[in-house]
Amino acid sequence: MFQENHISVTKTARYYSMGEINNNSQNIWFVLHGYGQLAGDFIKPFEQVADNNTVIIAPEALSKFYHDHGNGNIGASWMTKEDRENEINDYVNYLDELYSKITKSISPPFKINALGFSQGAATLSRWAELGKSKLNKLIFWAGEIAKDVEYKKIKENELHLVFGNNDPIFPGEFYKTQEELLDKYGLKYKTHIFDGKHEINIKLLLEIVGL
Repeated sequence: MFQENHISVTKTARYYSMGEINNNSQNIWFVLHGYGQLAGDFIKPFEQVADNNTVIIAPEALSKFYHDHGNGNIGASWMTKEDRENEINDYVNYLDELYSKITKSISPPFKINALGFSQGAATLSRWAELGKSKLNKLIFWAGEIAKDVEYKKIKENELHLVFGNNDPIFPGEFYKTQEELLDKYGLKYKTHIFDGKHEINIKLLLEIVGL
């Protein structure tokens, strides 16, 4: 008979940033990429959000893979269903440590906002609920929120749901299933539907951010 065992190890995580982190930083954005993406590519559209007072932080998921059977482009994944509890704990701890590293370099008052795209939406929902980090505005963009948390902490957050009306991955009125989940826990939120596919719409993002 064999037994399943676990051991904690040190792993180097990669993240990208845009904007200078200093005492003038008033808005910090954590943007979590989707399945199969890399943070270095994902952060690029957010250039219009960054300014003298705003910093963008794009963490990269801990697991990487080749898209085409060992060749070609590389992507990253936040988790799979295999050994899921440990994978969730690992990325929540990772995001908490990154949050601590970033925030200790700036002086209050400041706001911490976060956006999760596609698979990053579920990642963000678990981080916000299970982690130690204090977040303000949460944007779940073109993704499915985790069903396996109780959503007690994020009642304090400003919540947004965003979907494209031609999203091939979450088509039609899928967004209503997400509204029902948030309604179940009595959460207040705002839903945004834009004309587009499975993508970040910068014009709408700037409206939500208030720029």
